[in-house]
Amino acid sequence: MKIEYLNCLKSLRNYRKLLKNTNDSKKGKLYFSWLSFKTEKIKNEKDEYYIYNEVVNKTLKNYKIDKYNYERLNEELKEIINNNYISKDDNYIFSNSNIAFNDAMIIFKKILLKRGNVVWVDFGFNIGCEFGGMHPAIILKTFDKELFVLPVSSKKPKEYLKIEKDYKDEKITMEECEKIKRKINTIIQLDNIHMFKKMKRWADITRIRKVSLLRLNFSGTIGKIDGKYIDEISKKISKEF
Repeated sequence: MKIEYLNCLKSLRNYRKLLKNTNDSKKGKLYFSWLSFKTEKIKNEKDEYYIYNEVVNKTLKNYKIDKYNYERLNEELKEIINNNYISKDDNYIFSNSNIAFNDAMIIFKKILLKRGNVVWVDFGFNIGCEFGGMHPAIILKTFDKELFVLPVSSKKPKEYLKIEKDYKDEKITMEECEKIKRKINTIIQLDNIHMFKKMKRWADITRIRKVSLLRLNFSGTIGKIDGKYIDEISKKISKEF
């Protein structure tokens, strides 16, 4: 263990010496941030109360449950909400920092991590063209300790850029441009994610990942996409795979 540790430190020192310009420094900073994040998660991955503490101290107190969503819950969930939240201005606000372990995890998994919600996920340090870094991700399915998610990016896909260039070069009309975009089976354009900054984002279904709950940013915003986008994702998955 000691030899591996010393070799690791040596490699890190050599890596830092290679960071010559601004872009290298930025990449190096991301890499060391990811190492710090990864180390913390490995250290706590066997602590069953780590996620509970993160959820109670960071997630629940930052997430309000509106009256509309409350009314759609079953009686068991409503009772848990009534015992641990206060009602204010048509919202339910978390109020019990001593909430029972099981109740906290039920709220977390069945309300906050439900299908169609959007959470922040650290996908790690990317190599080459891999998808990495901290990004929003659409929840497709929740498991016991993992999530099946579709990452979302604010960077316009290269396929769209090529099509739009053809339009600017007057090779195709605007109508043809939009028609060609709709035919791309791997990409979904999201015009809005509720609770997030209003802007266009894109999701590539070839990047669907199964990730550990430990990769979540527990203090990050939790948003939601409209049902039409979930339907579109399902259709494109069935066509592509």
